[in-house]
Amino acid sequence: MPTKIKKSKESTAKVRPRWTKEEVALLKRLYRTHSNAEIASLLGRKVSSVVFKGHRLGLSKGPRRLREMGRENIRKRWDPLKKEAAKKTETTRSRK
Repeated sequence: MPTKIKKSKESTAKVRPRWTKEEVALLKRLYRTHSNAEIASLLGRKVSSVVFKGHRLGLSKGPRRLREMGRENIRKRWDPLKKEAAKKTETTRSRK
């Protein structure tokens, strides 16, 4: 018969800070026009926390911000300098 392992009374789970009314108000005001990273930086929170809270509140990005995000994404994916650096890295890895 397996022995039971007792759990310690001290929890190892991290306590997530609650959102204050002021933080929620700021999130609602900025969510449509600012990046999640910018909002997270202003609030001192993780980007994932901002995304999750925005989703829970039913917030969405505005059309202008969505266009900007699309352009930023294209620049990140198709920047010729980054593509060239990635090719060099891949070539170096394949030689090893």
